[in-house]
Amino acid sequence: MAQKIGVICHEDMRQEPEALKAEAEQVLARCRALSSRALTYCNRIVGESDALAVEIKSLLQTITTAEKQARGLKNRTDVEAVGSVLKEARNVMTGLGPGGDLRKFCKPKNPLLVRLLLGDKINLVAMRRDVSQGIREEYHRFRDTSAAVMLLGPLSLVVGMSWVERHQGLPFGTGALTPWLLTGVQLYLAWLSYFYLAMALRENVLYVNGSRIRSWWIQHHYWSAAASLVILGLPVTSPAVHLFFRYFLLWSVFQAAVMFVQNRYQRRRMYTRIALGRDTAMAVVAGESSGSSGQLLLLYPMLYTLQVLQVAIGAGVAWRTYPAFLSSEGWLESEAQGSDLRGMRGVCVVGIVFAYMGYRNFVTTLLTMLEKRGGAAGRRRRASASAAAPAPPLSPEVTAIRKIAQLPPRVNK
Repeated sequence: MAQKIGVICHEDMRQEPEALKAEAEQVLARCRALSSRALTYCNRIVGESDALAVEIKSLLQTITTAEKQARGLKNRTDVEAVGSVLKEARNVMTGLGPGGDLRKFCKPKNPLLVRLLLGDKINLVAMRRDVSQGIREEYHRFRDTSAAVMLLGPLSLVVGMSWVERHQGLPFGTGALTPWLLTGVQLYLAWLSYFYLAMALRENVLYVNGSRIRSWWIQHHYWSAAASLVILGLPVTSPAVHLFFRYFLLWSVFQAAVMFVQNRYQRRRMYTRIALGRDTAMAVVAGESSGSSGQLLLLYPMLYTLQVLQVAIGAGVAWRTYPAFLSSEGWLESEAQGSDLRGMRGVCVVGIVFAYMGYRNFVTTLLTMLEKRGGAAGRRRRASASAAAPAPPLSPEVTAIRKIAQLPPRVNK
């Protein structure tokens, strides 16, 4: 009996490796089949994407050709009618349609900052709508969190400086910074460099995915990151640097307050404009305003005040420190003991950059406000004109242009 049991156990032990081997072979076959399916899926996606890119480029070129022909029409009514339809067609191609910005299928070139940091071969385009909109929402959350840091950090440093100067009995801007204040200022400047670089990188990714951010607001972050690094390399014990810190930190507190108001107002208005079809689904809260009446009463004055203060602070410190460049000391030889030429020269450069950014911010905000007000007035005129009179019949030239652009026939409202 025991011998029989031993034979059975021996046969089971021999069959178990064979069963495991057969199961392993089945797993290998499933893996190969799944890999083949994945390859077929990727090839199909690539093929359809390439076909879409060819069709998108062709249709964009057709719209451009039709726009050129429309501008050559003699009848002004026909020019406006065709131009309105072609503008709507272009808006559908660039983000107002259900497929979002179709140009992202054409493999857009990566921006310079992305190429420098991540290379030219990386693909930043998010094809899924939920992924691209998730990138936009993450950008807004980053702005909100950064605004809180930008408010609390400089405010605590300003309070600390005031406390030190009050106990030392020194006038404004001349108090010596204690070690913890020196560390706090340097940490804040390092965080500012990270913040502006991260904002520029995130906005470049959003731009590739269909967000029409004005180029200056991205360039503004390049300038700001560079200025933060220059300030970080200056001696914090310099009286000129200390004076600039004091004004700059006070300005940063006001900037954070403007960012809070801007995020609150613009995000509400942005979602309203997206729902009305006036902004794309990838529109973001950037440096410009969306143009609602509430913003005209509160946000625009705050923005203009912030920008004027930025120009005044930058120009003021540059004017007070530019004589340091007139001295030959420190260029080819070491500075004298106790000299502040390095700090003054650095502050002068930063002040010029600071004033330049404030000027460009002011001009860009003003142009944005005028464009949006002009666009709103134009929409009101077109709405009143269409309600007052029926649409006139189209000439044969307009009909031919519609056929070229492959546009649907117009329906009188």
